[in-house]
Amino acid sequence: MNLTISLIGCENVGKSTIFNNLINKNKSLILKKSKGLTRDRQTSFFNLNKKIINLIDTPGFFPSKKKFKNKIFFQINLAIKESDILLFVISTKNGFSNLNYEISKNIIKLNKKKIILIINKMNKIENNLLLNELYKFGFKTIYFLSAINLNDINLLKKKILKFINKNKFLKYKFNLNNTNKIFEKNKKIIKISVIGRPNSGKSTLINKLINDPKRLITSNISGTTRDTVLVSTIYNNVQYNFFDTLGIRKKSKIKNFIEKEFVKKTLNTLKKVNLSILVIDASEKIISNQDLSLSNLIFKNKCSMIILVNKWDLLTKLEKNEFKKLFYFRFRFLKNIQCSFLSFIFKKNLRYFILKLINKTFFLNYKNFNSSFLTDILHTAVKQQKPACSNNKNRAKLKYAHSGGINPPIIVIHGNKLNDLSLSYKKYLNNFFTSKLNIFGTPLFLQFKNSKNPFLFKK
Repeated sequence: MNLTISLIGCENVGKSTIFNNLINKNKSLILKKSKGLTRDRQTSFFNLNKKIINLIDTPGFFPSKKKFKNKIFFQINLAIKESDILLFVISTKNGFSNLNYEISKNIIKLNKKKIILIINKMNKIENNLLLNELYKFGFKTIYFLSAINLNDINLLKKKILKFINKNKFLKYKFNLNNTNKIFEKNKKIIKISVIGRPNSGKSTLINKLINDPKRLITSNISGTTRDTVLVSTIYNNVQYNFFDTLGIRKKSKIKNFIEKEFVKKTLNTLKKVNLSILVIDASEKIISNQDLSLSNLIFKNKCSMIILVNKWDLLTKLEKNEFKKLFYFRFRFLKNIQCSFLSFIFKKNLRYFILKLINKTFFLNYKNFNSSFLTDILHTAVKQQKPACSNNKNRAKLKYAHSGGINPPIIVIHGNKLNDLSLSYKKYLNNFFTSKLNIFGTPLFLQFKNSKNPFLFKK
């Protein structure tokens, strides 16, 4: 097991900035003058002298009564229990407070935990005499830095390494080098984003899939999840990386700058994943335009999609029949749609069912099709419906087809005068191939290439 380090402290002291700079990625969202952006634990790793160290960014402690206070503090306590080293971050701007003093008293009682006090925002110190107050906290190891200064972060890494060697962690921790490279050789990794409107059940689904009911904060209040959170699980030698995302509302309803930033991060996630799960709330008894927009957004990013209709248990038999009719009518533009109607809370074997569905959909992205088989399908499609004649009374001729790529699958069609094919005929061919190849939940792309005339440049 790798050594684990957690960043703890009050709100807006720079934990997420340190976290991002240590892992060298912008994983935790940072906004100036905005407190409490982190709610769920963010986890990642960083390389320290060829050793992989797990790093956890936690929500900030706060004194006031806020939404989800107990659940947020539970997340912090879980991170502390999982950690071998705690980086207690305070800010020189407001760090010498009673709350920080209370936190320090509580974590010092954890005898098995090694604690480093990090004094951040050193560039904002106005009076060096304030440093005398540090000794009230009772920590032996104190580091000073400015989280936005990369030189300070590199020095912090060296100091952490010295601290590890001094406390003899190396004897029994993280003795595997290049853990991720070894893992990638032996196991498949599937990246999945879970998106939908607010309060549709995205976090509940991920908690079920990773077999940890308290990993992500869940509640009946809309907008519980804010930042995009990556959580992983391994099943049958496959690693599933799930991205829990903010519930996306209509663009016209998003007026808060912070929410806009979180939505941007969610949309960027779609570019990184192999597959997306669109969660729809059945209890609303409608298929909104926003649900349709999200499905279009997934396909525009050339991403496979599974649609899960949650809270199915809340509908009567008559309401279920009406909802299904409405669902298939509204999503009629999607061919071979992969959809399940269920309840995340009451569905038995939900983890096995969904992971099997993900595997089936994902591996369609990497399926290779024989050229002769694709050409036979093309000729059958043309025989059943020929392309319309163009203005010069010549009909486009479709000769043969072959595979042009995977993830997503691409089919290249060769022939003459393919520029004359109408958009409706191209859609017909796409639907025909999708049906014959039994491709579900995965966008299929057709490319058309005109054959070169060998006599064009001959006199």
